[in-house]
Amino acid sequence: MYQEFYGFSEAPFEINPNPKFLYMTPTHVGAMSSMIAGIEERKGITVVTGEVGTGKTTLVYALLKDYSEKIKTAFVFHTTVSFQDLLRNILLELGEEIVEDHLTSLILQFHRYMRERVARDETVAIIIDEGQNLKVDVIENLFRLFIREAPAAKLIQILLIGHPELETKLDAIELQAFRNRVTTRYRIEPLNEKECHEYINHRLRVVGSSSIAVFMPEAIKLICQFSRGIPRVINHLCDRALLTGYTTSQHVIDDKTAKEVCRDLSYLGPPQPLILRKPGFLYAAAGVVLAAALGFGTYVFLKQDGGDAAPVIVEKAVPLKAKTTTKKGKPPAAGQQKVVTVKKGWTLTLLSQQHFNSVNPTLLDLIMEHNPQITDVNRITENEKIRIPVITEGLFLSRNPDRGYSVFLGTFVDQQSIEVFRKQTVLRDKTIRIAPRKVSHGETWYRASVDGFQTEEQSLQALRSLKQQGLLPAFAASPG
Repeated sequence: MYQEFYGFSEAPFEINPNPKFLYMTPTHVGAMSSMIAGIEERKGITVVTGEVGTGKTTLVYALLKDYSEKIKTAFVFHTTVSFQDLLRNILLELGEEIVEDHLTSLILQFHRYMRERVARDETVAIIIDEGQNLKVDVIENLFRLFIREAPAAKLIQILLIGHPELETKLDAIELQAFRNRVTTRYRIEPLNEKECHEYINHRLRVVGSSSIAVFMPEAIKLICQFSRGIPRVINHLCDRALLTGYTTSQHVIDDKTAKEVCRDLSYLGPPQPLILRKPGFLYAAAGVVLAAALGFGTYVFLKQDGGDAAPVIVEKAVPLKAKTTTKKGKPPAAGQQKVVTVKKGWTLTLLSQQHFNSVNPTLLDLIMEHNPQITDVNRITENEKIRIPVITEGLFLSRNPDRGYSVFLGTFVDQQSIEVFRKQTVLRDKTIRIAPRKVSHGETWYRASVDGFQTEEQSLQALRSLKQQGLLPAFAASPG
């Protein structure tokens, strides 16, 4: 949209991983070196971690770009799956047709494939992104493939990529054997202030410009401070700043525009208490979520650490079931929503600020839920009709098939932000469910709801208790 206005050859701050824009800090160089050595020198198992948005997936794409035919690679990023599904995906990534789709046959097919690689002295690199989502038993079974007593075993190289919680998961007692065979662990660190400035300049140089030509130094400083050195957040902020500059005919982004962008995207900022009011807008507990798959099946994500803690279940993404929703994909009845026509330069965050006096993932998700045609939280179309829901208690209650009731707690950019609900007395003996919500091509948020209420009155009492404590992001909003 704004490329021609600024003279760019293409959009410089796209969120999707693109090796063309890869900027290598010392820790990125170290991570890349570890991955290359792990595969080419057949070191076995390599683990690379980093905060969400630090560029792990982009490094993998760059790694895969130039490999020789002697190295066969399987790049898997759907990780909330069973071992059978994981093995099927690995075989498909290796170019194999599935002969029989049950576990024993898949294992035999994999071993046949490996015997062929032995004859050709080829290496097989299994690269798994979003490794922190792998269940312990899946990692255990993956390890059994790795250690199988056969000449082919030494040809299998496993590269696990994930968030820092992957390191914690690997410390589980059940995974001691796997952990002992990890030859390299490497963590990618966020950018420092100097690297942040160079990162912005690097991406602008790729498209034929420079940071000096587009951003005032004060604006870059604000963006770097707010982003905490997370490249993905920097991309979001710079892209939004350039779009704002385009709509206001501003060829150089100043600190005022940078401040406005940081306010509009406040949910991407540093972690805060779950809800922290500031004059004029809302901060929600945050983090940045890198490209994550929607997930399949259901599994326990957080174990109970006490009798009073509510168990948390992560499940496949499902549409939000609100009491005011009639049928899947259809909006609520008239009178419970407003309809607005999108004007040039408008965004969902702008609409949220206008109508709710606040911006957070819950409010943005509610707008998307009432407008099934919106598939990217960062893009709406000029002249498009957008339905804005009215925030009422009834919107957050739903009737379950077992005739019980659920309460929708909110949508969050990371799963850790939901942990605060586990210790709430009002949710004792209830089950918290988390459903991944893909809000753009490379971004996933997490919807949280709680089951186990026998009557509507019980669910309302819980909702009001949580609302009074300031724990429900949507009720920090007020009509605009």
